[in-house]
Amino acid sequence: MPDKENKTTVPDFIQSLRREQIIDLDVRPVLASGTDPFKIILEKTKEIEGGQALKIINTFKPAPLITLLERQGFVAYTEVIDANWVETYFYKPEKLTGIEPVQPQDAASGWDEKLQQFSDKLIKIDVRNLEMPQPMHIIIEALDKLPANHALFIYHHRLPLFLLPELAAMKFEFRSKEVSPDEVWLLLFRA
Repeated sequence: MPDKENKTTVPDFIQSLRREQIIDLDVRPVLASGTDPFKIILEKTKEIEGGQALKIINTFKPAPLITLLERQGFVAYTEVIDANWVETYFYKPEKLTGIEPVQPQDAASGWDEKLQQFSDKLIKIDVRNLEMPQPMHIIIEALDKLPANHALFIYHHRLPLFLLPELAAMKFEFRSKEVSPDEVWLLLFRA
């Protein structure tokens, strides 16, 4: 739990939680193995009951995850303990109202047609060698600057599941093409 010095900035829902109401999930080993913990985290959120909180222990503030779970009705609070230890609490109110996360549905359908449509209006970025959460931030920044009638072509090492709800909220569509087990191409364009 947060130290007493930070007590004034800690939200009420954190201060009122008892230890048994907090479910810990340390995703640092998962990240260190090169795996995205997204599915593990979403499965864990399904186990959280009203009045409980999921505490994710990570190496960075998971901004995309915070946005996603807040849209589902969770209340979030992050505390940076040190450079390699960041705790983010996701509190589930007694009555949770929110939207379900966006799931990829046949994202490869129409790849060739969309690629042809934007063939002379592509802006390409490569995020394959960046650590999380940098790819998400770079992609969203590029989408904010994307000229009308253009598409963003992204070289990625996996389908960025955290990005999908953001795309829907920003009114963007996407297509993806798996090139190899560790490379995915994405095409993002305005809906």
